[in-house]
This record gives sequence, C-alpha cells and structure tokens, in this order.
Amino acid sequence: MKILILGSGLLGVTTAYELGKRGFKVTVIDRQAASALETSYANGGQLSYSHAEPWANPSVLSKLPQWLFRSDAPLVFRPRADRQMIRWGLKFLRNCTSARARVNCVNLLRLGLYSKDRIEAIRSETGIAFDYAHDGILHIYTTAQEFDHAKRHNDFQAKFGCEQRVLSREECFALEPALRDTSRPIAGGIHAFMDASGDAYMFCNALAKVAAERYGVTFHYGMTINGLEAENGSIVAVVTNQGELSADAYVMAMGSYSPLYLRPLGIDLPIYPMKGYSITLKANDACPRMSITDGTYKVVYSRLGDRLRVAGTAEFAGHNQAINEKRIAPIVKAARELFPGADWHQDIQKWACLRPSTPDGPPVMGGTPYRNLFLNTGHGTLGWTQAAGSATLVADIMEGKTPAIMLHGLTMERYL
Repeated sequence: MKILILGSGLLGVTTAYELGKRGFKVTVIDRQAASALETSYANGGQLSYSHAEPWANPSVLSKLPQWLFRSDAPLVFRPRADRQMIRWGLKFLRNCTSARARVNCVNLLRLGLYSKDRIEAIRSETGIAFDYAHDGILHIYTTAQEFDHAKRHNDFQAKFGCEQRVLSREECFALEPALRDTSRPIAGGIHAFMDASGDAYMFCNALAKVAAERYGVTFHYGMTINGLEAENGSIVAVVTNQGELSADAYVMAMGSYSPLYLRPLGIDLPIYPMKGYSITLKANDACPRMSITDGTYKVVYSRLGDRLRVAGTAEFAGHNQAINEKRIAPIVKAARELFPGADWHQDIQKWACLRPSTPDGPPVMGGTPYRNLFLNTGHGTLGWTQAAGSATLVADIMEGKTPAIMLHGLTMERYL
C-alpha cells in the first residue's frame, strides 16, 4: 500500500516512521529543502506531557480585555478583515467555560501521557540523539493568585494519572539554583517530573534518516503542493510544482496550511495560525539546567546542550511568518529578568513560526469524509509533545487497528 504524506515537520516525519515501520511504502513531500524547517525548527523544546490546560479556559478569558491593549501581552490579536480568524475567535470564546476547559484538558492529557510512552519507544528503537533531558519541567508563578490556580488545576489533573509536585519558593531555588539571581518575585512552583525536553529539529531530521535508511521512506524536498484532486469520495492525486503524485492513501500534516488545502475539498476545519517566537543563545553557568515554564509571562526555557532556547507569545496575524521585533522584545525582557547573569550581549538567534491551533486545544486526527484521506494536524503549541503519540494513533487507524487510547475529542467529528 502506497501512502503519501503531505508535510515533513514533526507530525509528518513521525507518521512516516510509524507507517514505514509497519511495511507501508511511504513518500513524504515538503516545500522546504529539509525536514522541520518551519514550525518544528526552533520551538520551545519542551515535551510537556503534563501541560494539558488549553488556552481556552476561564482564567484566560478574564485576562483578555487587558491583553488587548498591551503590546507585550502573551496573547495578541491583530485586527484584520479575516473571516476565519473571527470564526476561530468566537469558537475560542465558547470554549472558555469551566466545563469545556475540563473536557479539553482531559483529552489533551490522555494524548500527552500516551505520547510520553511512544517517544520513549522511539528512543529505544532508534537510539537517536536530540539533546534530550528528562528531569522534568519546573513551572513557576509570580503571584499567589496564579500559584493557587495552578495548584487547583494540578489537583484536577492528578485524578487522571498526572502526578506533579507542588514546591515552595525555596524548593524551586533548590531544584534550579539559577533562579536565585532573578529580580522577579516567585510565589512557588510545580515540578512536572514526568516531562522532558529536547531539540525537535534534531529529532525530526534524525528520525527521517532512520525512516529512510531502515524502512525505505522516500522524502521529496523542494516540492510545493498546489492542491488535491478528488473523485467519487477519494483523493486521486496531489498536484505539485513538479507534476502529479498519486497513492492509495494520503495524510495531511501541513500544520497551519492544512485548512487551505482542505477547504476546496469541503473540509472546513477551525485551524488557525498562532504565531510564536523564540530566541536561542549560547548558555553559560547562569542559565537554567532544567526546562522551565514561566506561568505569568507564558514563556518557556529549555537547555538544549550548550544552548538556551526561550520561546513564547501567541500572535494572531494570519499566515505572516515575519519576525516582529515588538514580539521578540517581551521574551528577551522576561528572560533577562529571570536569568540576569546570562550573556545578553551575544548575537541572539531569533525565530518565528506558525502553530496550527484549534479553538478548543486538542489536535485533529484520523479519517475524513474521503475514504483515503487522513489528518494529523492542529496541534498548536503541543506538536512536539504530542507528535509520537499522534503518529501512532493515525498509523493504527490507517492500518485498521484499534487505537491504544480513546479518540473522543481528537477527531474532526467534534466540529460536525
């Protein structure tokens, strides 16, 4: 059985690996010159299996009015005559109720914990290196109010098998001594000890190499997809700048661009690009050793070998991938406050990417109204975290196997 995967980022490559391992003849196409050169290239680095609180929740809803007038806000909407953004925003607001946030949280957590098992399996099977660290993620909070909210949410997640440790301010400092130099108040923290971090770009390219050499997966780079052709309820070809390609089955894994190719087929999914930013600098002894999430500023830190990756912000500005210096500045400011001893005079690498976000939080996987078209997209800020589990689930569906976890809330049926 021939399978054509559209997109060679984290979701496309992990899906290709899983399908290739099962004996399918897999081809992956991507417009870039190599795998993981867009959203997967310089993300926050966190494998945050325990982070399952969706963006759409009551605490965010209460902050939106003040964020709308702050250029350094964690979440920014750029006003534009964009029907899809307006539609997405209305759905987002509807999901900001306590009841819906709890349901979406449970769905995200189920996928995250499953993905933890699957990425460990891939590490064992392949032995690939990607600056992996598995000492957990430390979530820190500036105010007592935010810390209290985090503790309540931690109690909720514990009911579903997600154990974390609540820490005092001094216990946070003991776990990560680099925090002692901060000028910021820290009310306390939560240690998500099951979580990890690693370089998604390194992982993606190393896994693509294994998939090609061990399982015969073919990667076609520099190939732009123009559209999909359908007949009688099936996809019959993918039209590219180098001609048409056909297969027995197709997987849409093009991130934020997926909806642009699905809408002409009558599949109108509420996936919208949420632009995120990151900086990468050479680390010194004043930089953290473990991965950290700043719950106040929504900024994450990951030590990737001898580098420090700092990422954050969510900006809705369509498919514009340009780096906005005004959005980089809050990340640098937050990082300098937290780790003033880092070398902030060096040449800092800057990056922007488009995260394919759904209004409720979980991704969209599985089948479509077309019998041979499958989805693996819409993972938002958790693509790195959920990639291994999502790929296995999609491969199971395509192979006709019963998935290891319940798919409720993870397929396109919830939008029909």
